[in-house]
Amino acid sequence: MIGMPWPEWDRDILVSVNRLGSPQWDGAWSLATSIVAWTPLYLGLLYGVARSFSGKRRLAVVAVVLFTLAFTLLTTEIVKETVQRLRPVNDPVMLKQLRVVVLAPGYSFFSGHASNAAAITTLFILFMRKKLKWVCILCLWPLVFGLSRIYFAVHYPLDVFTGWLAGTGIALAVYFFMGRQLVDYAAYRETVANRK
Repeated sequence: MIGMPWPEWDRDILVSVNRLGSPQWDGAWSLATSIVAWTPLYLGLLYGVARSFSGKRRLAVVAVVLFTLAFTLLTTEIVKETVQRLRPVNDPVMLKQLRVVVLAPGYSFFSGHASNAAAITTLFILFMRKKLKWVCILCLWPLVFGLSRIYFAVHYPLDVFTGWLAGTGIALAVYFFMGRQLVDYAAYRETVANRK
């Protein structure tokens, strides 16, 4: 997979978006790309789960989210090490065309930020859609998170788009093949325990 051809449009879009950047916007986009900056969202999601589910079901939802996150991280790293696409800021050919603000180690394809954000968002929407009507607004999180990676030229658009697809796909698979059943089983166990 090393040295495989990548589409020209992918590089062109990256350069165009990166050149739109300016020092006035760098601070806001730095905040958008920081995992720490999104901590209030994570805490809010956990609070929503705590309020919406009882004991065993709450633990089941958190377990499914943690499993999905770990699986997504592992999948992303395996693909990155297999494909070994250089990040734009680490590619000597691309570097001449870019406005470099941040540097990042490792490989580019596909974006872990995008895949993880998409996976968590998809799961919370699936689990919370009947309990919180506004939960679909969470889709803004992976969108902004992913675009920030392109803005700083640490990922190509194709890396981010593939990350969104991979994270969403993994979350859907986990939810439909394991997550729902685990939460239903937890609800059943609560019912049995309450009868005693």
